[in-house]
Amino acid sequence: MGEGTALRVTDTATVDLTLSGDGSTGTPYDVSATVRVDPAPPGGGDQLLQAGSDGLFLECEQVRGCLVAGDGIEYDPATGEIAATLSPTELEVSDSATVDLTLSGDGSAGTPYSITGAVVLDPTPPQGGGNLIQAGADGIFLECADVRGCVSAGDGAAYDEATGVISARPSTDAGNSLSLGTDGGLLVPTADQLTVGCGLQGEGTAADPLAVFPIAGERAWTADWSCDAAAHSTLRCDPGSGALWTPPEHTTSMVTAQQLHPLGNPAMPATGTTVIINSTAFAEGRYDADTMTSCRGVAFSAVFEAHAEVSWTANSQFDLGLAVSVNGGTAPVRLGYSELAATNPVGRRRASFSVSQAAVLAPHTGYVVRAYPAIRVFTGTVTINQWITDTHLIASTR
Repeated sequence: MGEGTALRVTDTATVDLTLSGDGSTGTPYDVSATVRVDPAPPGGGDQLLQAGSDGLFLECEQVRGCLVAGDGIEYDPATGEIAATLSPTELEVSDSATVDLTLSGDGSAGTPYSITGAVVLDPTPPQGGGNLIQAGADGIFLECADVRGCVSAGDGAAYDEATGVISARPSTDAGNSLSLGTDGGLLVPTADQLTVGCGLQGEGTAADPLAVFPIAGERAWTADWSCDAAAHSTLRCDPGSGALWTPPEHTTSMVTAQQLHPLGNPAMPATGTTVIINSTAFAEGRYDADTMTSCRGVAFSAVFEAHAEVSWTANSQFDLGLAVSVNGGTAPVRLGYSELAATNPVGRRRASFSVSQAAVLAPHTGYVVRAYPAIRVFTGTVTINQWITDTHLIASTR
């Protein structure tokens, strides 16, 4: 450039320009430009910029960056330095993909050349997304807050767009044992070893499945029973608790008792009617409600065996029996031994006979049977010397 030519450079918010040389042939003007990348963006985030073939950009998929030198510009990608090549007699500037340069002035001392630069922000990045880079008063910038909206959570992940925290998301479905360990990692706890209780066997695996434990081994229903298993098996499952159950156990009870009735040797004259010899001398068979079970009904049986030693006058005719009362009701006489010959000498004999009473009782039902010594004398007089009653009781649940 000729003598008297003046040149100056002016920095902008996004480009720093450096001028060296004096414009002579030996030391020509040397103008260099550097893009200013804000080291501390306004939001306080880290600088994430890159340059691509059409300008500075950052997309959700990738961040690209490249500066391409055009006519009149030299570009060093290792240092980021941009230098303009000036003619000795005239000056022109050439834009690049990432910087627009503007030349003003005519090179005179009064109106020197002035070069300004502005960063190019690509309005349509290559992948079709929106450009996230912004330009501020202190330079171009990109913060974490600007890119967090580009990420969303998929299956198994949780994402907080406000903080950028990505974490695992275990299912809340019932039975899921996946959780977070004390170190923050995903944890599947070791399953507790299966413990079988009474009536069960096996480890609960495919090779050794959990099963009931029959004490006598396996056996088909038809090996013992010809009836239908579904209709007659007593094993059931409670639909509310899931517990197995069978009906209450059967119980049988038997007892025999002997009583000597203190009648006082009464002499029974002929009356022609049946009478109870002594209303306080009785044998009793009793089943109190729920004595053996509070669930099942009971089959109850009482057998009264009378042993009467009697003596009589000549030509006596008589019947011996037991008057039986059930649950406090009337006591009709059941005859057991008779002397009915028209002519009969004086006699003495031990006569034995029995009567029985049985009933099927509903659950929670008691039953009482009493047997009183009874006699009917048609002719003569009969003396009761002794009366013994053996009582046999049998109760069995249904």
